[in-house]
Amino acid sequence: MKIREIIDFLDDKLKLSEQEDWDNSGLQIGDYEMSVNGMILALDLSEEVLDYAIEEKANLIITHHPFLFSKLRYIDFSTIQGRMISKLIKNDISVISLHTSLDGAIYGMTQELAKKLEIKEYNVLHQFYTDELNNIFGFGGIGDIQSISIREYANIVKKNFNCDIVKVYSNDLSNNISKVAFCGGSGAEFIEDAIAKSADIYVTGDIKYHDAQYALNNGLSIIDAGHFHTENIIFLDKIYDILSFKVNNLKKYIKNTVPENII
Repeated sequence: MKIREIIDFLDDKLKLSEQEDWDNSGLQIGDYEMSVNGMILALDLSEEVLDYAIEEKANLIITHHPFLFSKLRYIDFSTIQGRMISKLIKNDISVISLHTSLDGAIYGMTQELAKKLEIKEYNVLHQFYTDELNNIFGFGGIGDIQSISIREYANIVKKNFNCDIVKVYSNDLSNNISKVAFCGGSGAEFIEDAIAKSADIYVTGDIKYHDAQYALNNGLSIIDAGHFHTENIIFLDKIYDILSFKVNNLKKYIKNTVPENII
């Protein structure tokens, strides 16, 4: 398959959304018409991931987070980014990033997060736009679960997202909850949506002190399961399941490129 065909196939299966204005989803470097002979899936593109692709003789890397976020003014081979660009070109490796196109997809990250959180039916938490078929694209979700204490639910989140720890912001861990808002990655900007839609608790990552304080003052508890853990397994498993019958030599890079050590 060519890269363009892979993107079209993913769009057909996931119903990818338009990307946010600030984002840089899509082709990062390479050629849409290149035939793919091997692929690596990774949350981020690091030099270690690139070396793994070279070792596995893969010529396409699909990441969640964009490799190129800001506009390039120059390419300096003495920098890590410049060195990686040089390696990618010399080894004929292309890079695609999905990011907010997958975050806002109808059958993307939100759908998989709901499964991990044991939510059977959900609505979009923050609506991005509606298409001509009235399909709603947006970020995160909100749905009901069977009533359970915050402490018990935090342990379910910890187990299902394979976390060493989770941070729980709550005035009383014994309180029961039934309405759960959620968003993968950094979801602090949607705290207002969770409050407005009367969520009992919000599951996301990268919550700062004042974010938590604001939420608690408005009756919303938060489980911070981390940016990596709320995206990595979901992204890798989702894309792998879709492409495993289409692409030979398909591998996942599971290791966290930003190591978190519990001491």
